[in-house]
Amino acid sequence: MTNKALGRPTSDKLLLSKDDILKEALIILDEQGESGLSFRKLAKVFGVTAMALKHHVGSRQDIIKSLVEIVYKNVNNIPKTKDSKDVIRKLLGNYCECVFKHPNVSRLLLGDHSLINQELISLTNSIREHAILLVNDETEGILFADVIVDYTHGFALAAASQNKKTDLGVLTINDFYKGIDWIFGRV
Repeated sequence: MTNKALGRPTSDKLLLSKDDILKEALIILDEQGESGLSFRKLAKVFGVTAMALKHHVGSRQDIIKSLVEIVYKNVNNIPKTKDSKDVIRKLLGNYCECVFKHPNVSRLLLGDHSLINQELISLTNSIREHAILLVNDETEGILFADVIVDYTHGFALAAASQNKKTDLGVLTINDFYKGIDWIFGRV
């Protein structure tokens, strides 16, 4: 016979927080990808049931939305400048750094646009605004912004997906800046 009491653990025995659950969810997503992220795995880490976690973080989709918030929280934080090229370059560089650190969050985001949050909408709007100023034409500015954003997505995901040194070496943020600077040199 066991002396273990039935029912919910007392508050002194179990402290779950949304932040702790999300930190662990991000680790699992980083290491195991989307298929590895489950309430069962998270619950096992904390020694609780999946329902105990859901009480704190909501649905799986809510977890993923929260992870997007965490990963892209500071993507728009750049020093003030009026130089449109510099603004775009720094914003896209910040985005690349986020993808490098957490590529699986970025893959989820690109596959489900409902995950796009206000921070990312502001990022896109800033890039478009400065691209329009740079080329002095709204239509071409939006097209230019779309092209450099696509370049950035491709570069960042390719660099983040490297699992070993290639013939060209390991892609870094400096390689991204070389490419984006080359593009800016043609504008």
